Amino acid sequence: MKRKKIAPKILAGLSFLVYFFLWAPVIVIIIFSFSANRYGVSWDGFTMKWYADLVQNAAVKDALIRSTIIALVTVVVSTLIGTLTAYGLFKLHFKGKHFLRTSTLLPIVMPEVVTGAALLVFFTRFLNLPLGYPSIIIAHIVFSTPLAVFVILGRMQRIDWAWEEAAMDLGANRFRTFTRVIGPQLMPAIMAAAVLIFPWSFDDFVITYFVAGIGSTTLPIYVYSQMRFGATPIINTIGTLFVAVTIGALFLSRAIEKKNAGR
Repeated sequence: MKRKKIAPKILAGLSFLVYFFLWAPVIVIIIFSFSANRYGVSWDGFTMKWYADLVQNAAVKDALIRSTIIALVTVVVSTLIGTLTAYGLFKLHFKGKHFLRTSTLLPIVMPEVVTGAALLVFFTRFLNLPLGYPSIIIAHIVFSTPLAVFVILGRMQRIDWAWEEAAMDLGANRFRTFTRVIGPQLMPAIMAAAVLIFPWSFDDFVITYFVAGIGSTTLPIYVYSQMRFGATPIINTIGTLFVAVTIGALFLSRAIEKKNAGR
């Protein structure tokens, strides 16, 4: 009986420690983003000065816009290619299918340093592609598309494909069947892939650092460049705003789920 009473307490204590180590850095960043200390590492009184400076910082705005554009383009292209690839891997039968499906995992499991270095050499030595927007977007599509492929493949395994056969028996061609019958059933997986790919692309630093040229600074690279010269309150404010946006998005999605469940 005593062991049964002690076990939940131990699990509760371990859970508390895990959540503490997960949230402690976030809480520290939020607190120090309101500190008047010019280095953002100690509490010297409350201030909103750093948020005003952030709004007026042109470099941060440019980096944020650049990261957002790259992430949005990556989401659209990766989900499109991932959907078509997943459909082909699931429906078609050809030699090397299993090898191709397994090799799709390589961009995900390979260390980002190796991927970034390989893409840098490939772009500069073989394609003669100037480093900048094109190289960053192509690199992000390379490591984001496999994520979409496996998310959508998981959904395809739970679809009743008799609907496709029925639509084609009634005269619909394969394209019309896909857009009218299969597509709507895949939409939850496509949206889930898009939601995963956007932060995956937006937050990437290692690969982007290798393939970004002059004038193509994304937000993670900007943060890194600022940290090289020491701590700064700007980093705390950026982190706090992203935490607020993320939590707000989670609450919004939860509210939408409750609203739809109540109908």
